[in-house]
Amino acid sequence: MFVPHILPIQTGTAVTFPNSDNVRHQVYSFSAAKKFQLPLYAGTPAAPVVFDKPGVVTLGCNIHDHMSAYLVVVDTPYFALTVAGRGELSSLPEGKYDVRVWYAGMRYEPLPQPVSLGAGEQSSLTFKIGNK
Repeated sequence: MFVPHILPIQTGTAVTFPNSDNVRHQVYSFSAAKKFQLPLYAGTPAAPVVFDKPGVVTLGCNIHDHMSAYLVVVDTPYFALTVAGRGELSSLPEGKYDVRVWYAGMRYEPLPQPVSLGAGEQSSLTFKIGNK
């Protein structure tokens, strides 16, 4: 299995795909945001993969059909991975933001929620997840 199952990263991030078990893997993605394939390997491949375009990258393994994971590549340094459905962005500078949410298996992307923050101001948002 891939660990973590979902990894949010900023555009331009290099990611390594270490193989910590004794079975060789062949990691790939056919996603528009990043197409790549690592040859069958054990250990850690020599070069990391750089994710240079925003979007969701679905990962798989040509050897193990049940293996899957997601990289969510974003064009901002402000992002969070939720834990038990909650996420927090701290130390945001004042300004206007469009907050978006993504999750595996999502049928419809919830509309982004705009938020404006003044200096030192805090805000809380709730997204309704489910049918359109």
